[in-house]
Amino acid sequence: MQTYEGITSSDHKPLLGVFTDEDAPKHEGSRTIWSVFSLFLAYTYDYWEHNEWNTQSSETTYEKFILFLTLLSSRCQQHFPLNRARPSVPQELLKLMAQSRSLSFKAKRKGDIELRNEARRLRNFTRFELKRFQQEQLSVQLKERYSSGEGSNLFWNRTKRHFRHISSSLRGFVTPSGEIMKDPQDMSNIAADYYERLFEAPVVMRPHPYIDAPPIMWDNASDPIPMVTYPEIINILNSRKKKRSLDIHGLSPLILEKIPRNYWHLLAQLYNYSFTESSIPKKFKEVRMVLLAKKNAVCTPDQTRPISLLDSFLKVQERLFLTRFMQVLKNRGILPDNQSGFRAGYRLQTRVLLLIEQISSYMANSAPVTTVFVDFKSAFDQLWFEGCLGKLIRLGIPNAYVKWIQTWLLGRKATIEVL
Repeated sequence: MQTYEGITSSDHKPLLGVFTDEDAPKHEGSRTIWSVFSLFLAYTYDYWEHNEWNTQSSETTYEKFILFLTLLSSRCQQHFPLNRARPSVPQELLKLMAQSRSLSFKAKRKGDIELRNEARRLRNFTRFELKRFQQEQLSVQLKERYSSGEGSNLFWNRTKRHFRHISSSLRGFVTPSGEIMKDPQDMSNIAADYYERLFEAPVVMRPHPYIDAPPIMWDNASDPIPMVTYPEIINILNSRKKKRSLDIHGLSPLILEKIPRNYWHLLAQLYNYSFTESSIPKKFKEVRMVLLAKKNAVCTPDQTRPISLLDSFLKVQERLFLTRFMQVLKNRGILPDNQSGFRAGYRLQTRVLLLIEQISSYMANSAPVTTVFVDFKSAFDQLWFEGCLGKLIRLGIPNAYVKWIQTWLLGRKATIEVL
């Protein structure tokens, strides 16, 4: 959708939106010209810095920025038809194959021994040349399998039948009455109702020591969250994987690499304002949730695996916050040494080996051994936010960190997508 307003010498009208045509040819590929994308952003940096970027109104600023990136990436796309045919055999090889076939028929018809030997020699030579050509084609396709174009499409079309999906695509929901619902809209409504009930705040008996006990005054309660620096952001960008999965705004982690680096000075201001004021733009909290089936393609909602695709820029800020939060935990000595899960530099195998060693020691002394393994169902999905925040305060986490975590947890929205 395009529009034209004002006087301009350009023959390109401003792009306002992109519509998806369901009747468009399916055998069509697209590629984004990232050099044009980055160059256009470089030209418009001064405009964003002096006219549009205002950290005091971070909601409006970020909403405009991600909309601009989405429309610009759509404008920089090229569409092309996909050639799904096999690569043609060179003409000289076709002639050689035809000559070998003709000579074989002639030798069979005449019964001449020398002619049969000549046909066998030519047939072996033809097979060798054909195999060499196929190996060359395979080498080229292996080199180009991750690039956009016909070569990569041909490679994956041939090899995808040899791969097995870890999670099945969701084809339908089974209702309590036994009816199978396959309409995407009905499936989305059923899944939304299920996950809304799953994510409801748990009922907790009050008073509770985490939130109702007398407060504890810590010496670091007023410590602020350290400011974000530009080199720190660049290090995070360099260490992140360049994935192509799109968030709810149509942006992927790959696009972060294509944004000119001077834009991250502006985003650093946005991150610092968020840490200082304990505020997060609402667009940060919007999530694209993709549902996959755990086992059967037709199942109940509780047998689905939700994949939450978070905002790409929020992931960078979460990484920034995590490094600061882990430093607080380290300074206060909150995490014990036997905590190996979800910690960099620690291996879960170490805990397993220590457990086996301890059990072996008891058994060697003829002592009874009892082991209890506890698994809490939906422990992360049904986390008690208020109790978690109260416990963080009682552990001595500064108030600025707790307030930011509270803002990060509350007011989130998800759009369910059934694939």
